[in-house]
Amino acid sequence: MKTSLFNIGVFISSVSLGNEIGRITREQQDNFTISHKSMEDAIPVGKEMERAGVEVIVSRRGTANLLRENLQIPVFSLPQSSLSVMTSAKRAADGLLLLPRKKRKIFLPNFGAEVPGLEIVGELLDIDFKQGVYYDSASLEQIICNAAQEGFSVVIGGAATMRYSNKYGLGYQELRTPIHDILETIENAKSAALSNREEKATTQRYQSIMNLASDSIISVDSNGNLTTINNKARAVLGVDDQDIIGQPVAALISNSSLRRTIRTQVPVQDKIEQIGDELFIYNQEPLKVEDETVGAVSTFREISTVMRAESKVRRSLTKGFVANYILEDLVYKSPEMGNIVCTCRELAKTDSTVLVTGETGTGKEVIAQAIHNLSRRKKKPFVSVHCAALPEQLLESELFGHEEGAFTGSKKGGKPGLFEMAHQGTIFLDEVDSTSHNVQLRLLRVLQEKEVMRIGGDRKIPVNVRVIAAAGKDLWSVVTSGQFRKDLFFRLNVLRIGIPPLRERKADIPLLLNHFMHYHAGKLGVKPLTLPDSYLKMLLEYSWPGNVRQLKHFAEQLSLNSTFQFSTSTLDTLFKELRAIVEPEEKAVQDQFQGTPPASLKLADPESEAQAIRNALHKAQFSKTKAAELLGVSRTTLWRKLKQLQ
Repeated sequence: MKTSLFNIGVFISSVSLGNEIGRITREQQDNFTISHKSMEDAIPVGKEMERAGVEVIVSRRGTANLLRENLQIPVFSLPQSSLSVMTSAKRAADGLLLLPRKKRKIFLPNFGAEVPGLEIVGELLDIDFKQGVYYDSASLEQIICNAAQEGFSVVIGGAATMRYSNKYGLGYQELRTPIHDILETIENAKSAALSNREEKATTQRYQSIMNLASDSIISVDSNGNLTTINNKARAVLGVDDQDIIGQPVAALISNSSLRRTIRTQVPVQDKIEQIGDELFIYNQEPLKVEDETVGAVSTFREISTVMRAESKVRRSLTKGFVANYILEDLVYKSPEMGNIVCTCRELAKTDSTVLVTGETGTGKEVIAQAIHNLSRRKKKPFVSVHCAALPEQLLESELFGHEEGAFTGSKKGGKPGLFEMAHQGTIFLDEVDSTSHNVQLRLLRVLQEKEVMRIGGDRKIPVNVRVIAAAGKDLWSVVTSGQFRKDLFFRLNVLRIGIPPLRERKADIPLLLNHFMHYHAGKLGVKPLTLPDSYLKMLLEYSWPGNVRQLKHFAEQLSLNSTFQFSTSTLDTLFKELRAIVEPEEKAVQDQFQGTPPASLKLADPESEAQAIRNALHKAQFSKTKAAELLGVSRTTLWRKLKQLQ
């Protein structure tokens, strides 16, 4: 991977050394900024370099240490090798050869500490050689002043040393730095700059990841001082100060328990704490490096945000649970349906439970969807459940959900029930009269307590659901027969809509037929069929036991046949088939039960009895409750008869 050019700063008060570095760096491709100002200007110059984008600075020992203490970027010091000291000392000694032996004294200031092993310099050059230690500009001046008083003739060092040597009347010899040392230092500086880039990139990635988190995140060191804070936490805590890092966490959160987590080394999970005016749910974890606790991290989120997230999850789980029909989709002319539409508009203003009754095919679910779409819950889920289509155990699991391991075949991790998925919306319970007593009892509890408990679970889950139930017959008759709980009936029968069968609102038949003919013709890409008046009259006189659903299917048959050569004989055939579908079954049932007591099945011929049961089940679409009604027996009796037939 190609590395971009480095920005390197050089702070050298010695003009000659600076020029030498400038000559060397001109042969390199990187960007160098060289300053020749004095040690007193090092800090402001260094900070200006830092602001200008300089990645690393090279300087002499004392100045380098000063910069290192005041800057955030790396600072490298040019080495002061024994060889460079000896070379500079030889040059100084050569200038002292004419002086008496006792005056040939050379002084070397060193920043921070003496350089070991330099005692041999004096012996080799036959001079008095001494080192002195300084820590800043003031102490440098002081030791040079002392050297003058002790009779030293020459001082070896940099530009600051030269200035103070001149002040106190001493000779000066520049401490030279070999070219290879300069080059090595610059290469080390580049390596540090590269490492710093990589560290910054890692930090930025880490910070970006933290900023994407939906939780607020902060971390502290072992003393409880802030080391990390993401944007979410800044927003929640109202922190704009970029220099907040390093401050005590108590300055942000007065009641923070992070220091206690560091002390106890015990994680905190899902605790609630108030910060300002808001309630938060938070977690805390000690931070360890090689088994040593070096701090702690905390994540926290507003309770209100958690609740909104829960609502969003529920909505995602219920994706697809929508109501497609509105009142304007209803096609009618009859005053009966007009009254129902007006009633729906009024019922939509409330959240009360609605019971919709009507024969199969009258459009009970259409009415339920229309009420939902007119209500304040219209943007929430609409969940439809056909209670008669599922076995008891499966229906119970679907309605109320189950926990993992609740029963054989239960879903891993459990499964939310349809009541949970309908949260804040509407649930439509079609053919509620077909449910078992066990399911009825659980439905009653949900309606009463506004909460569900999953099968195999031990916690109650609050639900806010409007219930619209539907029954194909008068539900009270099912109650009186003992097949439906009376208390549940009264819970469901708060508001009621009874949809009349199609035979009782014949004014709607031509409109509906025309609507369905145009609908199917459009799908088939054919011209809608126009029926003769004589056939319309026959259709008006027909009872339509399957109601609107049957009429829709008949319109589809007409449209399909119109794609071929259509004739009057074809229409006659279709009408005969229409009547043949239902009438034989109705006649068989009537023949079997003519004069039969309503509460018993009394047929002398067992085969006839079995056939009657099969006919009733077929007519009732295998709803045992409805089949029992057709047969005039209780549901228990029907169950017993079915068991005998097995």
